[in-house]
Formats: sequence, structure tokens, C-alpha cells
Amino acid sequence: MNQEQLTTTIIMLLDSERALTVNWGDGHQSLFHYVWLRDNCPCPQSRHASGQRLVETAAIPLDIRPHSLHVDESGAIAVVWANDGHASRYEPAWLRAHCYAPAEQARRRQRPLLWEATLMDRGLPRGNYSEIASDNGALREWLALVKSHGFAILHGVPTESGMVTEVVALFGYVRETNYGRLFDVKSVADPINLAYTGLALGAHTDNPYRDPVPTLQLLHCLTSSAEGGDSTLVDGFGLADFLRQEEPESFRLLSTLPVRFRFRSDDTDLSAEFPLIQLDTQGEVAGVRFNNRSAAPFAFAPDLIEPYYRAYQRFARLLDDQRFQVRFKLAPGDLFIVDNTRVLHGRTGFASAGERHLQGCYADRDGLYSRLAVLSRQLTA
Repeated sequence: MNQEQLTTTIIMLLDSERALTVNWGDGHQSLFHYVWLRDNCPCPQSRHASGQRLVETAAIPLDIRPHSLHVDESGAIAVVWANDGHASRYEPAWLRAHCYAPAEQARRRQRPLLWEATLMDRGLPRGNYSEIASDNGALREWLALVKSHGFAILHGVPTESGMVTEVVALFGYVRETNYGRLFDVKSVADPINLAYTGLALGAHTDNPYRDPVPTLQLLHCLTSSAEGGDSTLVDGFGLADFLRQEEPESFRLLSTLPVRFRFRSDDTDLSAEFPLIQLDTQGEVAGVRFNNRSAAPFAFAPDLIEPYYRAYQRFARLLDDQRFQVRFKLAPGDLFIVDNTRVLHGRTGFASAGERHLQGCYADRDGLYSRLAVLSRQLTA
């Protein structure tokens, strides 16, 4: 029996007053409370074919107990419940996959693939438009790169207006904002945003003044004859991890004190307040919001102003540190996508002579992740 088989082989069941203990072939021990087991019964009377519950969780007695339970001939756990005689059956692979022991949850948790400038030597995540548009396998690979790296480049996208939205249609839907369904990034007179100038832009996330923030941004190069205008990317999760290790007090301030971001124009007034570094319930970095252009005046207790500025400036200088930056120049037909809650993007300045025209739009990450999961399920069936 190999290791994978051992993880889903039940060796022993221990029945107690409130829960069932399962000993597995690899030595792991799982505890499943009876109320949890009944709540997650997979039978057609308890679960719709869509996976949605048919039994109200609030209706399950907290002291529910089995009338009988055993491992059946196929290795699954069969239970008949004492309160109403309902029969449930749990496959061992499903139980192990949903074991809620902290160590098992940590093992299953997918950690992001952190990167820095050395990624340029190893090779940037790339794909080809004609391949991903015609081959679900190629599309799955490209979407998987976006998920693991927080960004990916796409070559060979036709240089026609609106094609950036066609790329989004391969996995999800455009997130329309006050900038429109799509927007043009090029120098214009009287710009409402510095993106529409030839000035260099420091690494930033877009729209931090929104709640919820657009979680994906795509930029498609239509023309590029101007000197300069290199794209720059920084892994915000990697940078936050570096700061946590090297300067824990700066990390603490940036991950606990909220900053208000604001954007106003003639027809728009948006604001949102979040820490620059957002943590999940496990204390892991889950999001980054940083945009110096749209940060409102800091409003902390007086004794925190100078320490916060010190931490903020340190983070901003690290964003400019070439150790952490990936750089590339978009050619006509190139497109890149970034996870706008993780990867900060910027650009070097470009000359007024020549032309640089990008078209962009926003989308939402859940659509991309859903498409990736469905493709993975279909292609491995």
C-alpha cells in the first residue's frame, strides 16, 4: 500500500459521547464531531446535486449521536443516527480531505509562490493568445500561472481595440468602473489620473479607494514606439514577508493601522480605509493596498505618526529596490494581467516623442479561479 492509499485507509474508529475519532493508515488521527458529520451528510436527502444543503444546520440537535456506525465493505463509514434513524455514509477520501485538525488545514493550505527579481533569470510566466483561445489545456496552464505568481504575460493578442475584454471573456467578466468598461492609457491633455501622462509611476495597486477593490487588472499594448515605459512588477506578498522577518515593528504598524484612500473627480467621489498589508485569520498576508498618489492624510494617534511614517517610507523604498522588481517592456500585442490585491505594478517614464498606447480593464479573481477549477476538473476526469 503506497503513502497516498494509507492517508485514506481507516484503521480504527473510536466512538465517544460527542465525536468520532478516526485513526488513519499513515498514523494521522482525525476527530469528527457528530453534529458536524450530520450537517455534512452527502446523501440526496441532505444535499442537492449542486452541493447545497437541504437540511437546516440549526435543526440538528447538538447532542446528536449514532445509533450504530461501522466501516462497510468498501471502506466507508456508515452511520445510522439515533434521533431520527437517518442513514449517512462517508467516503474515507472525503473525510480526510475535510479533516479540520489544525495540522491538516495547514498542510492543505496553498501558499503563494513568492518571487523577486531573480524570477527574470528563471523565466517569467507567459502564454500565447492563439493557444489559450483554442486549447483548454493551454488556458488552464496560463490561468494556473496567474494564480501561483499573481501575474502572467500573454503574447500575440491582436492589436485591435477591445481585445483586452476578449481575454477576460476566456475566464470571467469585465468589472466596469468610473473609468469605463475599458480604458486607454496614453498621454492626454488635462489628465484626471497620472497614468494618462508620460511620467514614471511607482509600484502601486489600482483603485485602493474602492471596497471591494477590483482584484484583477489587465493591460494590453496596442502601440509602443516611445523610448522608455518599461513595466515594473513587485510581489507584494514577498515584500511583506521580507518586512515581517527583517523589521517586525514596521510590519506590525502597516498591517494593523488603517489608511484611508480617496479619489475625487467631477463625477466620482470614492474612499475606503484598510491597512496597507491585510492579514487573514491565520495571520498570513492576504492582501496589499498601496498607492501613494491616492492616500489621504494619515489620521493616527500623535505618538504613532512618526513611527508609521518610518514604516511607510521603508515599505515604499523597498518597492523601488531592484532586488524585488521584475521589469519587461511590452511590445505591440503583448498583454499582462496582475492580481491587484497582491502584485504592485508601475512603469518607467517614457518620452513624448513616439507613441505608447495601452488599453486596460478590470476583472474579478473569483471568476478566474472558478474557470481554472472547472478546467482542471474537466481535463483530469
